[in-house]
Amino acid sequence: MQAHYGTVDFAHSYTCSLLTSSELSSNSNVNVNGRWVFQVYNVCDTLNCTRNEVCHFRDGYGCGCLEGQRPNPESFDATEFCSSSTGTISLSRCQLFESYFPPEFLHLNHPNCTGTVEDGRVLFHFDNEDHICGTTLSSNGTHFIYQNSIHSKLPMGVITRKRWMNITFSCVYPLIQTLSMPKDIQAEQSVISIDLPGQGTYQIYMIPYHDAQFTRPYEGDVEVQVNQQMYVAVEVEGVDRSQIATVLDNCWATPVNDSEYQIRWNLIKRECPNPEDGTVEVLQNGIDTTSRFSFRMFTFTGASDHIFLHCKVHLCLVKNGRCAQSCNPGRRRRRHRSLDFHHSAAITIGL
Repeated sequence: MQAHYGTVDFAHSYTCSLLTSSELSSNSNVNVNGRWVFQVYNVCDTLNCTRNEVCHFRDGYGCGCLEGQRPNPESFDATEFCSSSTGTISLSRCQLFESYFPPEFLHLNHPNCTGTVEDGRVLFHFDNEDHICGTTLSSNGTHFIYQNSIHSKLPMGVITRKRWMNITFSCVYPLIQTLSMPKDIQAEQSVISIDLPGQGTYQIYMIPYHDAQFTRPYEGDVEVQVNQQMYVAVEVEGVDRSQIATVLDNCWATPVNDSEYQIRWNLIKRECPNPEDGTVEVLQNGIDTTSRFSFRMFTFTGASDHIFLHCKVHLCLVKNGRCAQSCNPGRRRRRHRSLDFHHSAAITIGL
């Protein structure tokens, strides 16, 4: 049979598809004996390989790595980003291809959570809103950990001789961290943003309020009268409030901006009001990401007309049971702690 078209260079990758008569004009050669019409295109053009990749054939066409573009091959050059209750991990597409792991065959713990390709990287993402993807939350005593894994789809059958993948990655957040944000006279909200390399981030605020409803925070320069009722909230943002609670361990005041100063007055001790100060009330503790307490304003006799508030707090996984003890008279008891504390989180404001 004689062909009536030029020679096709099969040194390159091409895909051919037979066109139907409805796709051709009336003067096409579909029905002419010995002549066929094919649509020919370059497969590599459809892969969008980056300048650091090259189109290769390996059980199919894909983007392989150029020489010198294989950093950290043992982990597919994985990079991870964690923030609040979210996590993203990306892998090198060309290294995956060279290890016979096409991106479309990979997923997180939930099979529907597949990756997306961006600039030669395969990205996998989870969050605590509507894209949990089988993520688990646990605690090791000093940190809480969001964990997930990247899997390859397993073939059907009892056995397989193909390689499969299971890369576990975590977003780790400290349960405890030392914070300090001194404010002199200004009773404005105090905030510290914790940003640890390779770990997650969240923020802790200590905010004084005028009212028991916690709707009117102090702002700017203020004068607080002695014996005036003060309301203080300690809030954590950037964590899942349905699973994590903030616990006030101890709160106290000093006449100078030094949480370790020898002159101090305790407001909260071991999660409960100081029995020596009848004005202190713990309004909420260990329930969700906000804890609240109140007390009547005072000064240190002969020392200063300013006070600096300090609180030591920790985060608690609510699934482990009650996070803070009951402080009711006659019912107070120490609960068994499931966490080991090596440090205390301290946050400070000055009034």
